[in-house]
Amino acid sequence: MTTQQKIFKGTMLAIFAGILWGVSGIFGQLFFEAYHGDALWITSFRLLVAGLILLGMSYIKSPKTFWDLVKKKQNWPVILLYAFGGVFSVQFFYYWTIQLSNSATATILQYTSPVFILIYAAIFNRRMPKLNSTLLVLGAMFGVFLLITNGNVNNLTIKPLALVTGVIAAVAVVIYSLAPRRILRQYGSLNVAGWGMMMAGIGSNMIHPFWKIDFKIEPLSIFYISIIAIVGTAIAFLLWLQATEYVSPLVVNVATATEPLTSVLVSVPLFGLVLTPLSIFAMVLVVICVIFLSRNEE
Repeated sequence: MTTQQKIFKGTMLAIFAGILWGVSGIFGQLFFEAYHGDALWITSFRLLVAGLILLGMSYIKSPKTFWDLVKKKQNWPVILLYAFGGVFSVQFFYYWTIQLSNSATATILQYTSPVFILIYAAIFNRRMPKLNSTLLVLGAMFGVFLLITNGNVNNLTIKPLALVTGVIAAVAVVIYSLAPRRILRQYGSLNVAGWGMMMAGIGSNMIHPFWKIDFKIEPLSIFYISIIAIVGTAIAFLLWLQATEYVSPLVVNVATATEPLTSVLVSVPLFGLVLTPLSIFAMVLVVICVIFLSRNEE
Protein backbone atom coordinates (compact mmCIF):
# COMPACT_ATOMS: atom_id res chain seq x y z
CA MET A 1 0.00 0.00 0.00
CA THR A 2 1.46 3.37 -1.04
CA THR A 3 1.69 6.37 1.29
CA GLN A 4 -1.16 8.11 -0.53
CA GLN A 5 -3.36 5.01 -0.22
CA LYS A 6 -2.62 4.79 3.53
CA ILE A 7 -3.49 8.46 4.02
CA PHE A 8 -6.71 8.09 2.04
CA LYS A 9 -7.71 4.94 3.92
CA GLY A 10 -6.93 6.43 7.33
CA THR A 11 -8.81 9.63 6.56
CA MET A 12 -11.87 7.75 5.29
CA LEU A 13 -11.89 5.48 8.36
CA ALA A 14 -11.85 8.56 10.60
CA ILE A 15 -14.60 10.23 8.55
CA PHE A 16 -16.83 7.14 8.82
CA ALA A 17 -16.13 6.94 12.58
CA GLY A 18 -17.35 10.53 12.88
CA ILE A 19 -20.43 9.76 10.80
CA LEU A 20 -21.31 6.80 13.03
CA TRP A 21 -20.85 8.94 16.14
CA GLY A 22 -23.16 11.53 14.60
CA VAL A 23 -25.81 8.88 13.90
CA SER A 24 -25.36 7.54 17.43
CA GLY A 25 -25.87 11.03 18.84
CA ILE A 26 -29.17 11.34 16.97
CA PHE A 27 -30.38 8.02 18.36
CA GLY A 28 -29.21 9.15 21.79
CA GLN A 29 -31.31 12.28 21.46
CA LEU A 30 -34.32 10.21 20.37
CA PHE A 31 -33.80 7.88 23.34
CA PHE A 32 -33.52 10.70 25.88
CA GLU A 33 -36.56 12.53 24.47
CA ALA A 34 -38.74 9.39 24.43
CA TYR A 35 -37.58 7.63 27.59
CA HIS A 36 -35.71 10.24 29.66
CA GLY A 37 -32.91 7.77 30.35
CA ASP A 38 -29.78 8.59 32.31
CA ALA A 39 -26.61 9.56 30.43
CA LEU A 40 -24.39 7.60 32.83
CA TRP A 41 -26.53 4.49 32.33
CA ILE A 42 -26.03 4.80 28.57
CA THR A 43 -22.27 5.13 29.12
CA SER A 44 -22.13 2.01 31.31
CA PHE A 45 -24.26 -0.02 28.92
CA ARG A 46 -22.61 1.03 25.67
CA LEU A 47 -19.04 0.49 26.92
CA LEU A 48 -19.78 -2.94 28.37
CA VAL A 49 -21.70 -4.15 25.31
CA ALA A 50 -19.10 -2.76 22.92
CA GLY A 51 -16.32 -4.39 24.94
CA LEU A 52 -18.04 -7.78 24.84
CA ILE A 53 -18.66 -7.54 21.08
CA LEU A 54 -15.11 -6.49 20.20
CA LEU A 55 -13.49 -9.03 22.53
CA GLY A 56 -15.72 -11.74 21.08
CA MET A 57 -14.65 -10.80 17.56
CA SER A 58 -11.01 -10.66 18.65
CA TYR A 59 -11.20 -14.16 20.19
CA ILE A 60 -12.83 -15.61 17.07
CA LYS A 61 -10.18 -14.00 14.88
CA SER A 62 -7.09 -14.91 16.96
CA PRO A 63 -7.85 -17.24 19.88
CA LYS A 64 -4.19 -18.12 20.44
CA THR A 65 -3.09 -14.50 20.95
CA PHE A 66 -6.30 -13.26 22.61
CA TRP A 67 -4.80 -12.98 26.13
CA ASP A 68 -1.33 -11.76 25.12
CA LEU A 69 -2.08 -8.08 25.71
CA VAL A 70 -3.19 -8.50 29.34
CA LYS A 71 -0.71 -11.27 30.18
CA LYS A 72 2.30 -8.95 29.97
CA LYS A 73 2.65 -6.65 32.99
CA GLN A 74 4.42 -3.96 30.98
CA ASN A 75 1.24 -3.44 28.94
CA TRP A 76 -0.98 -2.71 31.94
CA PRO A 77 0.00 0.95 32.45
CA VAL A 78 -0.75 1.66 28.78
CA ILE A 79 -4.04 -0.25 28.61
CA LEU A 80 -5.27 1.29 31.89
CA LEU A 81 -4.36 4.78 30.69
CA TYR A 82 -6.13 4.09 27.40
CA ALA A 83 -9.21 2.60 29.11
CA PHE A 84 -9.72 5.12 31.90
CA GLY A 85 -7.76 8.18 30.78
CA GLY A 86 -9.12 7.84 27.26
CA VAL A 87 -12.22 5.71 26.61
CA PHE A 88 -14.03 6.21 29.92
CA SER A 89 -13.04 9.85 30.37
CA VAL A 90 -14.18 10.85 26.87
CA GLN A 91 -17.65 9.47 27.58
CA PHE A 92 -17.98 10.52 31.22
CA PHE A 93 -16.64 14.09 31.02
CA TYR A 94 -18.44 14.81 27.73
CA TYR A 95 -21.81 13.85 29.22
CA TRP A 96 -20.98 15.67 32.46
CA THR A 97 -20.25 18.82 30.46
CA ILE A 98 -23.64 18.47 28.75
CA GLN A 99 -25.34 18.21 32.15
CA LEU A 100 -23.47 21.28 33.41
CA SER A 101 -24.09 23.34 30.26
CA ASN A 102 -25.51 22.03 26.97
CA SER A 103 -24.55 19.75 24.07
CA ALA A 104 -23.30 22.64 21.90
CA THR A 105 -20.86 23.80 24.57
CA ALA A 106 -19.69 20.24 25.27
CA THR A 107 -19.05 19.53 21.59
CA ILE A 108 -17.16 22.79 21.04
CA LEU A 109 -14.92 22.15 24.05
CA GLN A 110 -14.27 18.53 23.06
CA TYR A 111 -13.31 19.61 19.54
CA THR A 112 -10.40 21.62 20.94
CA SER A 113 -8.53 18.29 21.07
CA PRO A 114 -6.48 18.97 17.88
CA VAL A 115 -4.94 21.98 19.62
CA PHE A 116 -3.73 19.75 22.46
CA ILE A 117 -2.28 17.32 19.91
CA LEU A 118 -0.32 20.17 18.33
CA ILE A 119 0.92 21.21 21.78
CA TYR A 120 1.87 17.61 22.60
CA ALA A 121 3.84 17.28 19.35
CA ALA A 122 5.65 20.56 19.99
CA ILE A 123 6.65 19.67 23.59
CA PHE A 124 7.30 15.93 23.56
CA ASN A 125 8.25 15.31 19.93
CA ARG A 126 10.08 18.63 19.68
CA ARG A 127 8.38 19.22 16.37
CA MET A 128 6.68 22.52 15.71
CA PRO A 129 3.52 22.15 13.62
CA LYS A 130 3.50 23.44 10.07
CA LEU A 131 1.81 26.80 9.65
CA ASN A 132 -0.63 25.50 7.04
CA SER A 133 -1.55 22.50 9.25
CA THR A 134 -2.24 24.83 12.17
CA LEU A 135 -4.41 27.08 10.01
CA LEU A 136 -6.37 24.10 8.67
CA VAL A 137 -6.97 22.78 12.20
CA LEU A 138 -8.18 26.20 13.35
CA GLY A 139 -10.34 26.48 10.22
CA ALA A 140 -12.03 23.14 10.88
CA MET A 141 -12.60 24.06 14.54
CA PHE A 142 -14.09 27.39 13.49
CA GLY A 143 -16.38 25.55 11.07
CA VAL A 144 -17.57 23.25 13.87
CA PHE A 145 -18.14 26.32 16.06
CA LEU A 146 -20.26 28.02 13.38
CA LEU A 147 -22.17 24.82 12.66
CA ILE A 148 -23.12 24.19 16.27
CA THR A 149 -23.80 27.78 17.37
CA ASN A 150 -25.00 29.17 14.02
CA GLY A 151 -22.66 32.06 14.75
CA ASN A 152 -24.49 33.01 17.94
CA VAL A 153 -22.22 32.77 21.00
CA ASN A 154 -25.29 33.10 23.22
CA ASN A 155 -25.97 29.44 22.40
CA LEU A 156 -22.98 28.55 24.55
CA THR A 157 -23.29 28.26 28.31
CA ILE A 158 -19.90 28.09 29.96
CA LYS A 159 -19.71 27.72 33.72
CA PRO A 160 -16.29 27.32 35.36
CA LEU A 161 -16.82 23.62 36.14
CA ALA A 162 -18.22 22.97 32.63
CA LEU A 163 -15.11 24.57 31.14
CA VAL A 164 -12.91 22.27 33.23
CA THR A 165 -14.85 19.08 32.39
CA GLY A 166 -15.02 20.02 28.69
CA VAL A 167 -11.27 20.56 28.49
CA ILE A 168 -10.70 17.25 30.31
CA ALA A 169 -12.88 15.56 27.67
CA ALA A 170 -10.70 17.12 24.95
CA VAL A 171 -7.50 15.93 26.68
CA ALA A 172 -9.08 12.47 27.01
CA VAL A 173 -9.52 12.40 23.22
CA VAL A 174 -5.78 13.07 22.89
CA ILE A 175 -4.97 10.26 25.36
CA TYR A 176 -7.30 7.95 23.45
CA SER A 177 -5.49 8.80 20.21
CA LEU A 178 -1.89 8.63 21.42
CA ALA A 179 -1.68 6.20 24.36
CA PRO A 180 -2.32 2.88 22.57
CA ARG A 181 -0.16 3.44 19.48
CA ARG A 182 2.60 1.02 20.58
CA ILE A 183 0.27 -1.80 21.61
CA LEU A 184 -1.87 -1.22 18.51
CA ARG A 185 1.04 -2.14 16.26
CA GLN A 186 1.73 -5.27 18.29
CA TYR A 187 -1.75 -6.58 19.14
CA GLY A 188 -4.10 -5.01 16.60
CA SER A 189 -6.99 -2.55 16.92
CA LEU A 190 -9.68 -5.19 17.56
CA ASN A 191 -8.00 -6.66 20.65
CA VAL A 192 -6.86 -3.30 22.05
CA ALA A 193 -10.25 -1.64 21.57
CA GLY A 194 -12.03 -4.64 23.07
CA TRP A 195 -9.98 -4.69 26.27
CA GLY A 196 -10.14 -0.90 26.54
CA MET A 197 -13.92 -0.87 26.22
CA MET A 198 -14.35 -3.77 28.64
CA MET A 199 -12.18 -2.20 31.35
CA ALA A 200 -13.81 1.21 30.89
CA GLY A 201 -17.24 -0.45 30.98
CA ILE A 202 -16.45 -2.23 34.26
CA GLY A 203 -15.28 1.06 35.76
CA SER A 204 -18.38 2.90 34.55
CA ASN A 205 -20.66 0.22 35.97
CA MET A 206 -19.11 0.78 39.38
CA ILE A 207 -20.53 4.31 39.20
CA HIS A 208 -23.85 3.49 37.56
CA PRO A 209 -24.64 -0.25 37.09
CA PHE A 210 -26.41 -1.03 33.81
CA TRP A 211 -28.93 -3.29 35.57
CA LYS A 212 -30.41 -0.29 37.39
CA ILE A 213 -32.81 0.59 34.59
CA ASP A 214 -34.96 3.71 34.92
CA PHE A 215 -36.84 3.60 31.61
CA LYS A 216 -39.44 1.41 29.94
CA ILE A 217 -38.08 -1.71 28.25
CA GLU A 218 -39.79 -2.19 24.89
CA PRO A 219 -38.71 -2.95 21.28
CA LEU A 220 -38.12 0.72 20.38
CA SER A 221 -35.99 1.51 23.45
CA ILE A 222 -33.97 -1.67 22.88
CA PHE A 223 -33.45 -0.65 19.25
CA TYR A 224 -32.22 2.82 20.26
CA ILE A 225 -29.71 1.63 22.87
CA SER A 226 -28.51 -1.17 20.56
CA ILE A 227 -27.66 1.32 17.82
CA ILE A 228 -25.87 3.51 20.36
CA ALA A 229 -23.86 0.59 21.78
CA ILE A 230 -23.07 -1.33 18.58
CA VAL A 231 -22.91 1.27 15.80
CA GLY A 232 -21.95 4.37 17.79
CA THR A 233 -19.51 2.70 20.16
CA ALA A 234 -18.13 -0.69 19.08
CA ILE A 235 -17.88 -0.03 15.33
CA ALA A 236 -17.14 3.71 15.52
CA PHE A 237 -14.31 3.38 18.06
CA LEU A 238 -12.84 0.45 16.13
CA LEU A 239 -12.76 2.51 12.93
CA TRP A 240 -11.16 5.38 14.86
CA LEU A 241 -8.37 3.15 16.17
CA GLN A 242 -7.77 1.63 12.74
CA ALA A 243 -7.50 5.15 11.31
CA THR A 244 -4.64 6.00 13.70
CA GLU A 245 -2.65 3.15 12.15
CA TYR A 246 -2.57 4.96 8.80
CA VAL A 247 -2.56 8.70 9.52
CA SER A 248 -1.50 10.97 12.36
CA PRO A 249 -3.78 11.52 15.37
CA LEU A 250 -4.13 15.15 14.27
CA VAL A 251 -5.72 14.19 10.95
CA VAL A 252 -7.92 11.60 12.68
CA ASN A 253 -9.23 14.11 15.22
CA VAL A 254 -9.98 16.76 12.62
CA ALA A 255 -11.57 14.26 10.20
CA THR A 256 -14.05 13.13 12.85
CA ALA A 257 -15.58 16.61 12.65
CA THR A 258 -18.01 14.74 10.38
CA GLU A 259 -19.81 13.89 13.66
CA PRO A 260 -21.53 17.29 14.06
CA LEU A 261 -21.97 17.51 10.28
CA THR A 262 -23.86 14.22 10.29
CA SER A 263 -25.94 15.28 13.27
CA VAL A 264 -27.02 18.45 11.49
CA LEU A 265 -27.80 16.73 8.17
CA VAL A 266 -29.81 13.92 9.81
CA SER A 267 -31.65 16.45 11.97
CA VAL A 268 -33.01 18.22 8.88
CA PRO A 269 -35.54 15.51 7.90
CA LEU A 270 -35.86 13.99 11.37
CA PHE A 271 -36.35 17.06 13.57
CA GLY A 272 -37.23 19.68 10.96
CA LEU A 273 -33.95 21.54 11.38
CA VAL A 274 -33.58 24.38 8.87
CA LEU A 275 -30.18 24.78 7.22
CA THR A 276 -29.04 28.39 7.07
CA PRO A 277 -26.48 29.79 4.59
CA LEU A 278 -24.07 30.08 7.53
CA SER A 279 -24.44 26.41 8.49
CA ILE A 280 -23.91 25.34 4.86
CA PHE A 281 -20.77 27.52 4.73
CA ALA A 282 -19.57 25.93 7.98
CA MET A 283 -20.01 22.40 6.61
CA VAL A 284 -18.15 23.26 3.41
CA LEU A 285 -15.35 24.87 5.46
CA VAL A 286 -14.91 21.75 7.61
CA VAL A 287 -14.86 19.43 4.60
CA ILE A 288 -12.31 21.58 2.76
CA CYS A 289 -10.05 21.80 5.82
CA VAL A 290 -10.18 18.01 6.35
CA ILE A 291 -9.33 17.36 2.69
CA PHE A 292 -6.37 19.74 2.64
CA LEU A 293 -5.10 18.59 6.04
CA SER A 294 -5.15 15.02 4.74
CA ARG A 295 -3.25 16.07 1.61
CA ASN A 296 -0.80 17.95 3.81
CA GLU A 297 -0.01 14.66 5.54
CA GLU A 298 1.84 13.59 2.41
